[in-house]
Amino acid sequence: MLLMRFIMLLLLPLRLPFMLISRLGRGGAARKAAAAAAGGVSKAGNPQSDSYRQRTAVLWKVFPHEPNDETVIRPDQQELASKWADKALKYYSLQLELFPRRDFYEEAERDYFIAEVARIESGVENGEDQFVRRLREARQIVNDNARALYFELAPLLLFLVLAWHAFTLFADPFHLFTAVEASASLETQLRNSASAIGAGLAALAVAVALLAGIYRFSFANVQMQNAQELNNFIHAEFMCLNQSFNVARSECMQAEARVDRNQHDNVEPYAQAWAGAYHWIAIRQLSEELAIRNNMFQIRRNTWLYRAVGVVICLLVGAIVAVGAAALSQVFQASAGGLVIFAHLLAATVAFVLLCYGLIMRRAFEMIRDRLSKDEWSRLYKLRVGEAIAEQVGRDKKNIVLHRDRSAG
Repeated sequence: MLLMRFIMLLLLPLRLPFMLISRLGRGGAARKAAAAAAGGVSKAGNPQSDSYRQRTAVLWKVFPHEPNDETVIRPDQQELASKWADKALKYYSLQLELFPRRDFYEEAERDYFIAEVARIESGVENGEDQFVRRLREARQIVNDNARALYFELAPLLLFLVLAWHAFTLFADPFHLFTAVEASASLETQLRNSASAIGAGLAALAVAVALLAGIYRFSFANVQMQNAQELNNFIHAEFMCLNQSFNVARSECMQAEARVDRNQHDNVEPYAQAWAGAYHWIAIRQLSEELAIRNNMFQIRRNTWLYRAVGVVICLLVGAIVAVGAAALSQVFQASAGGLVIFAHLLAATVAFVLLCYGLIMRRAFEMIRDRLSKDEWSRLYKLRVGEAIAEQVGRDKKNIVLHRDRSAG
């Protein structure tokens, strides 16, 4: 397996054009499919409606819109509250492994704590609720786009620059390496040298400018819209949880008022159901916030790794092309020497890496992070679970004491 990966890496310069063409074809097909699914209707009115038009992009994957399926509980749904209370009891009875067999902490947290809560919510052994699935899909899409940028597009542009520069060195259209006549003035020689160097710099500048434009106006735009779509989904999810929590808390606090005087035995199960329900809502809120942090950490880590490996790929591509061009120069007896060609191509590679990876493509993760407002998704503290429990227990104890004093009097 390792040998095959190494071979595919060596063949990357030859595979890059086909990879880009394939990606362009997939983008066009995705646009046609989305237009057919939307029936040519643009987004209008309620974004949760079926007429919502999905975004498409040519080079990049798009995080699709999907309506939130979270249920907002109503005061007359005691049966649903009882089910939620049972889920809270299942969660409190969990015994998680202290040292699970995982390489990364976020994977252990995802596959044990977050996955256990998702399984309890879905009621299926290998179940995954919509929120966790959507976060996973968003992480995969963001990572795929970053990988395409660092692994495919940038090395492809570098390969094209090196191929063009190698051609100019082989063909020597500016007569830099051919013998000039003795009568040629020093001014003519300097002008030819400057023209040759300028041709290489122009090719490098065009490639860098093209990559900067794609990064700024295509990649960044798609990634920020993906992050905004994810943020909207998170906001809708947490708004539903907040409404359900307020309903459950209110019903638990007013349990004695919801039951008739001659039905005293119904007060206890009613209060237990709604108390367990808002406990389960708080558990889900905590689990989903941890899922967000978990996925964002993986996006940050993977983006950094893609960037580092992308630099290695570009340097490897540059070295392979430089060595190959130098070897071909000896076979075909090019005007420029093999060492000169190797030095030119290697210098172009280093310049491309420093400009593109060091200056242009530096904020691939930050553009995602900045779109997720902390006030939008960090909301567990707003539920004030501790205050709800303290108020409920304190009020019940106070009523017990008042009833005791009245009975004693």
